[in-house]
This record gives sequence, C-alpha cells and structure tokens, in this order.
Amino acid sequence: MRTHKAIAVKWLGILLAISMILAGCSNGNSSSSPEPSPAASSGSSSEGAGGGSSEEIDWKTVKADIRFVYPGTSESEKLFAENFKSAMKEKYPNVNIEFMYLSWADMEKKISVMISTGDVPDIATTQDVTNFVQMDGLEDLRPYMEREDSTVKTDNFLPGTLDYSTIDGKIYAAPATANAFNLMVNEKMLNDVGMKLEDLQTWEDLEKAAELMTQDGKYGFGYPLGVARFAFRVPFTAGYSNDLVISDTSEQSKAKYIELLNHFKNLEPFQPKAHLTWGYPEMFRAYSNGEVGIIPAGTFFSANVYSINPDIINVSRAIPYPKGPSGSAAKTPVANSGFGIYKGSKNKEVSWRLIEELLSPEFNSTQAAILNISAEKATSLDEVIKKAQDVYPKAIDGHKRVIEDFLAMVDNTGVPMDKIVGQPEMETAVQEIMVKLLTDKMSVEEAYNDIKKSIDTVSAKYAN
Repeated sequence: MRTHKAIAVKWLGILLAISMILAGCSNGNSSSSPEPSPAASSGSSSEGAGGGSSEEIDWKTVKADIRFVYPGTSESEKLFAENFKSAMKEKYPNVNIEFMYLSWADMEKKISVMISTGDVPDIATTQDVTNFVQMDGLEDLRPYMEREDSTVKTDNFLPGTLDYSTIDGKIYAAPATANAFNLMVNEKMLNDVGMKLEDLQTWEDLEKAAELMTQDGKYGFGYPLGVARFAFRVPFTAGYSNDLVISDTSEQSKAKYIELLNHFKNLEPFQPKAHLTWGYPEMFRAYSNGEVGIIPAGTFFSANVYSINPDIINVSRAIPYPKGPSGSAAKTPVANSGFGIYKGSKNKEVSWRLIEELLSPEFNSTQAAILNISAEKATSLDEVIKKAQDVYPKAIDGHKRVIEDFLAMVDNTGVPMDKIVGQPEMETAVQEIMVKLLTDKMSVEEAYNDIKKSIDTVSAKYAN
C-alpha cells in the first residue's frame, strides 16, 4: 500500500501544475454572539480587519443555527453527516446544524436563487467553485487559515489540492478529499468474455469489451444521459485521454472532438436504451445488479453502490479512461471536494469552527474511508482503512483493492482537472446534443458544430 508521503510526492508534480484560468442580507439564521472579523482569531480577542478589537467567543455557550448544504446522498455519507451533527451537538450544545441534502445536479441552481434572494445558507460542500465565485457567493478562507491558532493551514494539504479551490490568490474551499473521474469495470464480466483488465488500453479496446459483454440481456457500457451534469462529465473525462479539454473548440482540436463523438456513437449499441434517462442512481443500480459491465464513475464509487449490492465491490476495478486515438496516454482528471462558507452567512465564525472540526484527523479520516482519498497530509492511510472496515464490512477486501486502484491512478495517470467558466450552461447544451447524436437525430459533424456553437456562446458570455 502506498503511503501518503509517496502520494504527496507524486501530487507535487501533478497538481501544482493547475493553472488559474480565472481571474448582505440576513439568511434568517440566528446567533447570540456578534460576528468577529475574518481576520480575528477564533475564540480569542484580536485586532479585526478594520483595526478594531474583535469580541471573544465563548464556545461553550455560543448559539447559532447553521444550514449546511450537503450533497452526500449515499447511505454512508448520510450516516457520516448525522454522526458529525451529534458530535458537534455534544461539543457545542447551542449550535444547531441543519443538513440541506441537495444533489450535485440541483445544488448550484437552487443556491444561486437563495443567494439572489438573501436566503443564504452557511456551510457549502464544494467541488468546482468557479461558478459560485462568479456569482460572488463564497467567502475567501485565506484570512481564516492564516490565523495564528487556526488548525487549518494552507500547508495542511497534499501538494496542489488547494489550488483547485484557489482563484486569484483567494481560497474558496478547504479540501477534504481528492476526486478522480475514471471507469469502473466489473472484472468478472470482463473475464467471462475472454478479456483482462490490462487489455483495456485504448478506446478501441473499450468498444470491443463493451460489444463482447453485451449479451443475454446484459450490456457493456452505461452512460447516464438523463442529468446534464453527468451527460457532460463522461465525454469530459474521456476527452483527457485524447488530449482534449471539452471546452476547447479551436480548429486545432476539431479532429480530436470528432474522434470523441464517434467513440460514443460506437459505444451506443452496447448500452441499454434506458441510459438516455439515467442519472447516477439509475446507473449505479444497473451496475450493482450486474446489468452493465462498465460505467464512468469516480472516487465516490463504493459509497454509491454498497447499499445496493455490497458484493459488486468485490468484483469491481477502477481504471483510467483508456487512451484515445490522438491521445498521448490514458489520463485521470483530478480535483477535490471540500467545504466553504457562503458569503452571505451571518454565522461565519461558527461555520469556520465547524470546518476546522470537519478537517480534523478524526472526521477527515472517516470521510476518506467513505470516499477513498484524503486531501490532508495528517490523515493516516492506515486509519482510513481501519475505519473503512466499519463502513464497508461486507466488502472490505474489494474496497481496499479499489482504494489501491485509485491511488495508483492518481499516482500514475492523474492530471489537474480544468476549471471551466460557465460549465453548467455548457452541460445542458452538451446533454441535448449528445442525446440527439446517440438517437440518430443528427450526424457526428452536426453534433460537433452545435456543441462548438453552444460552448463558444457560453465562453463569450463570461469573457472578461
């Protein structure tokens, strides 16, 4: 098993390369303690940003109603949330946490409405912060991290992971786990048709495997097209292995784009027709039940399938998306999932204290046990595996192997995931066009032209 130290060394080369391509109403919550300045040290009196002395917080009596936006909808993630809530209630008796279970697909749209109406929650669970930053929705956490007594410092994280949450020097989320997008393969189904995991080296190999696995009412591939976020994410993931970022519609990338669209056209006969309406729940259920042999997923895999069929983890392997015809190598886009504070929150100090708790070794190791890879240097990999035995007791051997697969992917094929301004709008356009392409309502060339037009329109909207 690789150590965090070894992984950190690799991450230094991979993730420090991330380039930054981007340059007050009440929410109805109550707090009996005045809100200290972000520059103030939690629990101690110090000079505030305006030069005045900020008021000390008594953490034994502080009162606050905290709304925590949490898209972790798997059973294990919900259990983590409730356990965290109970632990915080014991430690801070007058702090009440309300978890808002919003799916990733709906979260940004709903939160944008809340921000525009002033009904702002407090704690954000984040992946890509780009669009929330565009709407001025997140607090800069750098002043909090730079406090003398802060337990969350900028050097706490595996090299580079913090960069995905940083724009123009401001830090909008504290990373908890590292995210990687990839393929999950039912190794038994693959072996049963005469292929091995190491045979999946190219897109052509993947198409061959999907064809062979499609028999007796089972299918080789499952692409969830029913939700725009996931309809976009799959070609986005595959594009990296063809040296293509899906937002790049330059003439130099056209041939790679055409190859990408042809690839999914080639896979279409080996997918159940229902995939056109699938979101992640339907995709994971079909895979868990052995109805589909290969799906696009990520480091969140075990958390989504364990409650459906724990046995599927024991026959599953994680691999990078294979190399495309114009690609230099198979690549795995890597980002992070973390926690931020909404700018309109009236409970920023309490929210920051809770984020410090979330990122403590105790709770971070539990999150990593559920979601596989921690972004924190101090989190012990041995402790993660130990806790995973309680989270996935019926599939611990398979889960350990999946963790090893993910660590190897990040180690060997991981590349920084690009941040794309206006991505949600692009997602909707790509979804509509991919559905038309895969239902024979337009040609590959027509699909390319429509995607290019849509992406260029969105890019122009956010330029400068």
